[in-house]
Amino acid sequence: MLLTGDIFIIGISLHIASLLRFGRWMSVYEGKNLLGPIFILLSFLICFYVFDFYGMTNFFSNRSMAMFLGAMATVALLMVVCFYFIPFGVGRGIFFCTFLSVGVLSLAWRAIFSSVFKIVVPVNNVLLVGEGEKIKDLSQIISIFPEYRVVSFLTDLDSNLDSKEEFGTRPIFLGNANKIEQIVAEHRINSIVVALEKEPEPNLSRALVNCRLKGVIVYDIPSFYEQLTGKLPVHFLKDHWFLSAQGFERQGRAFFKKLKRCFDFMVALLFMILSLPLALIVVLLIKLTSKGPVFYLQQRLGESEKPFTMYKFRTMVEGAEKDEPKWAEEQDERVTPVGKVLRKTRLDELPQLINVLKGEMSLIGPRPEREYFIKLLKKKIPYYSLRFAVKPGITGWAQVNYRYGATVEDALEKLGYDLYYIKNASLFLDLRILLRTARVCLFGMGSR
Repeated sequence: MLLTGDIFIIGISLHIASLLRFGRWMSVYEGKNLLGPIFILLSFLICFYVFDFYGMTNFFSNRSMAMFLGAMATVALLMVVCFYFIPFGVGRGIFFCTFLSVGVLSLAWRAIFSSVFKIVVPVNNVLLVGEGEKIKDLSQIISIFPEYRVVSFLTDLDSNLDSKEEFGTRPIFLGNANKIEQIVAEHRINSIVVALEKEPEPNLSRALVNCRLKGVIVYDIPSFYEQLTGKLPVHFLKDHWFLSAQGFERQGRAFFKKLKRCFDFMVALLFMILSLPLALIVVLLIKLTSKGPVFYLQQRLGESEKPFTMYKFRTMVEGAEKDEPKWAEEQDERVTPVGKVLRKTRLDELPQLINVLKGEMSLIGPRPEREYFIKLLKKKIPYYSLRFAVKPGITGWAQVNYRYGATVEDALEKLGYDLYYIKNASLFLDLRILLRTARVCLFGMGSR
């Protein structure tokens, strides 16, 4: 809704600017002058997304306003630079008036949206069907999300809880499958999550089918968890779930692989050309501030666990891992002062564009890891080997969603995001991750 409103606002602002400056509606939407309006539209939308202006809950906090001003300043900078290289067909006066109009109207639109959103968006009532411990774990996860309200239902199988016990403020109903339809009607249930160790009994299956026919969505735990959090619940997954889950098959399609390879190659080549001046500055800073080589070469395992040499700018002191491999920590004493900046902004990853051009890595995918840690993590984390079904990436869904990780627990969390990416991989998701990576580079967020 916010995006649709912004597209309308930018379009009408171009017309308003033309009307104020020339006394007529804009005619640049016709013929050869279409490039200017499209570029202005995309510049605003991309900058709003990169600066998280579509993911905020309070649009008028100090942080939100700072991000808004940053987005507007970036749009202005893009326009100033590009006006001298691209024959827009849109004058600077038109852009200036459009810039002011978009700034005012987009804030007004968010004020309206905020007030309406609180009134019209209903709470999603969720019914949990299953045994005690699984429901308890899932209920605690769902409680983080204020737009969901859980009415917990337990089957009478192996249940040692009484009907008065509660998970927080959420009531539990004990009973058999016949009660489900009654609870759905009384509590206006929107979604049912089935959390059973084995196949539901016939009576329960029929009750769930009846609920589906009445418009209630029925999920298993992984599907609901995926929709809720943007990752897969590794500790809830079973082998049989992978056989029926939709999405994974796309990774094996030759057309998708070729399309992704073309996308990776063209974007990596463009990034390499554009970042060359910055890379030269990084090389100079590394040479001036610490002893040792500029580049750090390390053996990593890629797709199908095939080893390759990964390139990075060196961020640690020379000989930092002369004894044995060690996970880098958040405040690692081995990292040089320049290295800290490079890691925070991800500039140390720039040489990996060479790996992408060689076909050893992708722009987007799970982070490549060393064989030493892979052997350790395979023993402790179920399904860890599935992340090698695709090429590793410079950035990825886990890197833009999870903090810096240096423990087995962190690796488990990041695997949930990696499996989500493998299941839902698409060029649209890749573009989304690239834009969020730009946000990480600008504000130093995310993981390694």
